[in-house]
Amino acid sequence: MRNSAGSLLLLALAALVSITLAKSVFTFMDVLKAATVDFNQKSDERNAFGLPKQSPLRSMSMFEPGQGSVMIKSITFTLKETVCPKSVDYLKEECVFKENGSLKMCSSTATILKSQPAEPASLTVSCREVTDPEERKKLSEPPSWAKYFNW
Repeated sequence: MRNSAGSLLLLALAALVSITLAKSVFTFMDVLKAATVDFNQKSDERNAFGLPKQSPLRSMSMFEPGQGSVMIKSITFTLKETVCPKSVDYLKEECVFKENGSLKMCSSTATILKSQPAEPASLTVSCREVTDPEERKKLSEPPSWAKYFNW
């Protein structure tokens, strides 16, 4: 009986540690959120840009060079222009997407130190305007791989 209780306690402790570690790692969704904030802070755009409701994340990759003390997470994603100026919290309900507003195709790379996995050591973001109607239409549809994930 004592052995069973000890095993259960050890299992519960292992689960708690796993959950805690999982929450302290900078995820692809964290990269996406940080890149959106970074774009809005540094761009010359007048209005704020937000993540489309359906599948803003287009691709993602991870690379661990050398001894594995660094993790590099790269993503591509889309941003849409809102009706709100950058000075307003663009996550508010009234900050809807601007009809026929600007659409950006962006890429971001986050470098994460394994010794500090909860935040990026560096983050880069670059975006280009998408004006081609066919490309805009394609980007409004979820990527083919998205059906396998519940984002």
